[in-house]
Amino acid sequence: MTSSIKLGRVEIHFLVLFLFLFSLLFDFAYYLSAVYAFVLVHELSHAAAALLLHVKPEKLEILPFGAVVHISGAYVKKTSHEVIIASAGPFCSAVLAFFFHKAGWDSFFVTANAALAAVNIIPALPLDGGRILRAAMTEKWGYVKAFNFTLRLTKICAAIMTIAGAAALFYTSFNFSLLLISAFLIVNTLSERRAFRHIIMDEIIKSKKKLESGCALRGDIIAISADEPACKALKLLGYNKYYFINIVDSDMNIIGTVTETRLIEQLARTGIRTKAAKMVDLDNNE
Repeated sequence: MTSSIKLGRVEIHFLVLFLFLFSLLFDFAYYLSAVYAFVLVHELSHAAAALLLHVKPEKLEILPFGAVVHISGAYVKKTSHEVIIASAGPFCSAVLAFFFHKAGWDSFFVTANAALAAVNIIPALPLDGGRILRAAMTEKWGYVKAFNFTLRLTKICAAIMTIAGAAALFYTSFNFSLLLISAFLIVNTLSERRAFRHIIMDEIIKSKKKLESGCALRGDIIAISADEPACKALKLLGYNKYYFINIVDSDMNIIGTVTETRLIEQLARTGIRTKAAKMVDLDNNE
């Protein structure tokens, strides 16, 4: 049984309808409608930036605590594009806050957009700040290491939000907004981990296409000890290069070289804990 209403590329969670009904009963429908309108503008700015960069938005999902634009594919291949797409939302919200302030409109409009911009630049996934940080770190560390670092930072942010939210609830007796944000981060940490498994499998397919597409790519070399798990090399793979992995023995001699494509294929076949030396044996036996 589906929990959403589908209208073309827009999916509305059933709980959103109950939330609006609840707001009508308790007379805060005006503020709720305004918040959702600003959230939609925020998310549509992501979609607009994606389209300008020739990245296809797949759908808009409207949830009880916000909305999200899903981008085509598991992730954006160019880090610069991901930074631009992720930055578009907070920038748009900040501009709206400034505009409403200068125009002298309802102060709630200013506060809502300023809060939307501020919350989304927190360096935690799946918030925009986390996506920007992950993209920036990918250029330096490779996608896997950057993802794991950002995920650990997300857990720290969630813990801080939980403590701060509990303190705010104790002193104000009613303000539980920080607790909601922390719960959102905790739940999405689990979903990000699940999505990460699909991203790795997607790399198996896309790594083959880097050179098959007919374009030349800059190459790079990763060295790893034969006794180490081969997955350590996987953590150093990045976006815009094609990697060759040199496997060295205890005397620092190269005993074999595998391409990133072969590395990913063999790890998928033999398991993530396979030693690097085994990569050479498997490659020689085929």
